[in-house]
Amino acid sequence: MSSDQWNRHASTLTVLPLTKTKHDFPTRVEIEPDAANGLKVTSYARVEDIRSISDRRLVRRDGFVGLEVMSAVSRTIRLFLDV
Repeated sequence: MSSDQWNRHASTLTVLPLTKTKHDFPTRVEIEPDAANGLKVTSYARVEDIRSISDRRLVRRDGFVGLEVMSAVSRTIRLFLDV
């Protein structure tokens, strides 16, 4: 979630965990697998579990999501945090 610019200079990164379990929680954003994101199955970003982690915990980048998913995540974060 944190910007690439931030990530280049910080030792902590803001991330959203993913799950394969579908729930009707308004804080979950569905992500369909595609060539860019590297997912094998439909997954759900857990906006309610946004967190910062050490950059040492991330070993490799498996993929990335497009603007449509990031917009949905951003909207959901704003609703969740009421900002």
